[in-house]
Amino acid sequence: MKRAVVSVILPLIVVSTVAADAVKVTGIKAEHRNGQTFVTWTDAAEGEAGANYRYSLYRADAPITADTLAKADLLMKGVFNNSAKMFGSAFWPKDRLDPTKPTARIADGGDTLPLWSGVAVHTVEKDGTSYYAVVATDLKFNALSQVVPGESATTEPVEERVAPIQPIKVYDSKKRGRYWKQTCISGKQGLPLHVSLHASSGRGGGAGAWGDYYIYWSPRAWGYREGLPGVFAVQERRSPDRLIVGSRDAIVAPSGTRAMETYWFGYYCRPQWADHTDARAYNFTERRTLWIIDLTIRKYGADPERVYCSGGSMGAWGSSTFGFRHPEIFAAVYPNRPRTRQRGLPSLAKRKRGEKVLMFDGKTGYFDRMDMVKFASEHHGDLPFLGWCCGRHDGFATFKEQIDMVKAMTAAHHGFAFAWNNGNHSSGSRPMGQVTKWYPTHLFARNRSYPAFGNSSINDDLGSGEVEKVVDGKTKRVLDDGDTEGGINLGFAWKNVVDEADKWSVVLSNALCKAPMTVDVTPRRCQAFKPKPGAAFTWTNTASGEGAVTADPHGLVTISKVAIKPGEETTLTIQRK
Repeated sequence: MKRAVVSVILPLIVVSTVAADAVKVTGIKAEHRNGQTFVTWTDAAEGEAGANYRYSLYRADAPITADTLAKADLLMKGVFNNSAKMFGSAFWPKDRLDPTKPTARIADGGDTLPLWSGVAVHTVEKDGTSYYAVVATDLKFNALSQVVPGESATTEPVEERVAPIQPIKVYDSKKRGRYWKQTCISGKQGLPLHVSLHASSGRGGGAGAWGDYYIYWSPRAWGYREGLPGVFAVQERRSPDRLIVGSRDAIVAPSGTRAMETYWFGYYCRPQWADHTDARAYNFTERRTLWIIDLTIRKYGADPERVYCSGGSMGAWGSSTFGFRHPEIFAAVYPNRPRTRQRGLPSLAKRKRGEKVLMFDGKTGYFDRMDMVKFASEHHGDLPFLGWCCGRHDGFATFKEQIDMVKAMTAAHHGFAFAWNNGNHSSGSRPMGQVTKWYPTHLFARNRSYPAFGNSSINDDLGSGEVEKVVDGKTKRVLDDGDTEGGINLGFAWKNVVDEADKWSVVLSNALCKAPMTVDVTPRRCQAFKPKPGAAFTWTNTASGEGAVTADPHGLVTISKVAIKPGEETTLTIQRK
């Protein structure tokens, strides 16, 4: 999953020696709606000739002319030729030149934009009126065209108001593909929402062939420049009824020559709009995804208490490093072969060997922030239930980091399950069936308490991870112990959770135990049962046992070694003294 590093060169725009009338931008228009101003124009050239140009967008409070351009605000530069192309159809130069690739709409129900035209979208930050101008540049952003009022500069003021931005609907779910009946939106309210994070797809592309399909243009805080486009789709599935939202992780690289994946995080760069001179790690993709989730919940009436996240490979890294850190959104996340310690970072700027990578705040270390083992250890409040799997010989995600994650989750008393096999990055996906069998999404909601399990006596042996060993005369790192396949916290079922201010109880069983077993139990996602640190409680277990327990410094009450018998249910009750 290594990515080539691309250095972004952002020099000041200077006027070229090309004749003033040799390159022309024409047909400029500006329309404002939902907090954004959409500026469109006709490119300076069509086809292959047009690939030699980029475009810069300027705004001002008064009409812009060649004489006043220097006083106008430069909002963005490096907008590609034929930028009217639909996102996903414009990652590569040949796609931008292909007349069969679709173009975008900039208004619900509006016409698609003409071929060989441009679009730049500015998200306004204050109410008022504005004028806009577009300048064609070469690939190094040297200006090639003059500002001509009425052609490349607007002459009428655009009334602008700050407002929540809205996506543009491109396709309706009822008119998409042969499976539209199985995926179209019925309008049913209160459905759970599944956020699907796709795996690596270096060629880029759209957001799927089904569902209501949207395009949007980002505010500047979501990308290396303002107005970067993105897409997402919302579909409805039956049996069980649920909504699924999927988007694209990739962006068009500033070079315009490839799609750049962002690991569902973002990338390392110095944004055009930044007030600092160094490159930093910005979580642009996370910001875009949070907006998409919030908008989907509100627009489609999804149940905000039942939102889940899943994905495989790169989508698993996103589920782990993005979904897991948002308990205010997700009830449960299901990474399929994740890295729990991220070692990669998509980059648009060069990094020196050994240089510490900082987050956008200039203080937080990126790799510390993306260490989910550390995150799980340090966050003792409720986190999303975490169900994940991996192969012992994955290659991208090490087995040692999975072991460390199990240990961290157990020590912090979080709800989780893990399953593994002896597979690689491909076959290591199979154990996920065991996780979802015992922990389907419907068991979890942000407003519903459940028992978190730890130290189950029927857990399989994870081993110690890779160790150095001499093999055929050479020192290698190998997996030398532990079960080749197995699971942690599997087989459990529960019902009849009582969540009251002074009492918490649950009926437990385990379908995999063949002899009497024990497990630690911690109430999680409690709505009423909220002990203070040091509070005293008594507990009883109908299978066997009773005792006293004190809430830990984080207000958690854990009953150790709760007994469960084969084929029987047991009721665990915790009562305030």
